[in-house]
Amino acid sequence: MTTQPVSARTITVEDYRELLAQRLRTDVTTGPDAADHAEFVFNLTRLLHRLTQDFEVLHRRRGWSWAGFRIMNVLWVLGAAELRDVARLSGASRAAVSSAMNPLERDGLVSRTRDAADRRLVRLQLTERGRSALRDAMREQADRERAWLSMLDRADQQRLSRLLARIADRKTPQGLKSNNDR
Repeated sequence: MTTQPVSARTITVEDYRELLAQRLRTDVTTGPDAADHAEFVFNLTRLLHRLTQDFEVLHRRRGWSWAGFRIMNVLWVLGAAELRDVARLSGASRAAVSSAMNPLERDGLVSRTRDAADRRLVRLQLTERGRSALRDAMREQADRERAWLSMLDRADQQRLSRLLARIADRKTPQGLKSNNDR
């Protein structure tokens, strides 16, 4: 089937979503639910990208990245942790955590110390300055989250959170390999 070109400059996201579903239903043999699955993943990916951009802007004002904020949050909850555990719990790679740590450490917000029992292990910990800065940032972050979710009532927010957690906490589907099974 040949489709007419669509002007990318004038198409809305809603129109694109519908065109994607139409093309999947007519041009690709992907199964009966493929269009619904593609729409779900498209919406989720788009939302994640928009949230990440918004939160990056919020935390860049402090000289942090969104990843840096998440790292500090993990350390605030745990007290101290190894880099690999911070990576796993923050949803980032070890390399991303290590990179995001540099400005946090430089600014005196986070410290790295060698484990006394095993010198190969490095433990990360918030400094007092980091805890204080994080408290302020957490208030701003909560305000942004509240603004993003304001169109959903509390019950819808809780249901959506539970559903997303079921997907996010699942191991990678069989037959695929991933480093993200944490």
